[in-house]
Amino acid sequence: MTAAFLAATVDPSPDVTATPLPGSKTVDEVSNSFVDWLGSGWGEAAFIIAIILAGVLFLLFGRWVIKIVTQSIEDGLPITEHKAKSALRKAKIAVPMQDTLESRLERERRKQRARTIRLVLNASLSVFVIMTVTLIVLGEVGINIAPLLASAGVVGVALGFGAQSLVKDLIAGVFMLVEDQYGVGDIIDVGEASGTVEEIGLRSVRLRSIDGTMWYVPNGNITRVGNMTRLWSRALLEIRVGYDTDLEEAREAMLSAVEAARRADEVIDNAILSEPDVPGIEGFDYDAVTIRLLIQVQPATQWDVMRAVRREVRREFTERGIEMAIPHQAYRMSEPAPPGTAEEETAASSTAGAKSAASASHHAKPGKDELTRGGSVVRGDQGDGADGGEGDE
Repeated sequence: MTAAFLAATVDPSPDVTATPLPGSKTVDEVSNSFVDWLGSGWGEAAFIIAIILAGVLFLLFGRWVIKIVTQSIEDGLPITEHKAKSALRKAKIAVPMQDTLESRLERERRKQRARTIRLVLNASLSVFVIMTVTLIVLGEVGINIAPLLASAGVVGVALGFGAQSLVKDLIAGVFMLVEDQYGVGDIIDVGEASGTVEEIGLRSVRLRSIDGTMWYVPNGNITRVGNMTRLWSRALLEIRVGYDTDLEEAREAMLSAVEAARRADEVIDNAILSEPDVPGIEGFDYDAVTIRLLIQVQPATQWDVMRAVRREVRREFTERGIEMAIPHQAYRMSEPAPPGTAEEETAASSTAGAKSAASASHHAKPGKDELTRGGSVVRGDQGDGADGGEGDE
């Protein structure tokens, strides 16, 4: 009875035919409309022309939308727009004209990012429109597109396996642009290469290192990125002093060095964003105590600030009598020469003349190396002074 009830309630052959939306027409219905209107031959030709024109119009409209979106990315803040500037002028508010290196680099960064995004979106839109129009036209002229779709799938899989690194680079480049990880003018570290970003591409990034080397790094090979100039940077100095150093006095000397560097150079003063901080002891070594100094600065200025502060720290330490720790100390020990050795004979030869020189050569044994002791040169056979004398012959 249960089986009969299930057989009666469940339809074994449901109708899966998709119901079109009200007012919508399929491609075949539109083609048939053209055929009914212009006849068999002219209707199909008119339909193909209409499809091509629709594709061109859609492509132009899509590129126009992409241009508007990327132009907003390139313009940056709303204050750079023409309407915002006009409103500020009407309100008699001075518009700040900033043409510094940072502003130029920021504009170049936005321009490069917008250009790359525009190229990617335009290329994707063109491929989509061309493929769609081509398939519709081929289906209209009577070519079965099912084998073409199957072949395209096989070719796509083959290209995917054969060009894995290229696809990886492209995908990594897209995510890099979307996340805005770095831009033109940033100083980044990508592992084996580091330097200033000069150009960003969808496949690779171009870096200029400090020694002038140009690095081309594929985006797919970048596993981590260290951006050293994002929003702000930090100047970090670690100074090693001896164990007997007054740490509080050393701390005051380091802070005074920062203030002296700011007074000496206006550029350094403008680069520093916050007050310096000396957290305390950062480490112990067998011969030194390490003290760390932290300064928050403008992007890409940390190296100039550190050089200026190091110069002032050296001056402050010298004035206060604070000595830096020396990691490797060399000791030179000398002992006085025993009496009766060649040192005394050499001193006597300087006052006695040729006779003393002949006596010194008579006492020395030939064929021995010379050694240094106490700053004087002695013969190897006269090192201990016990075997020097005329009886050696």
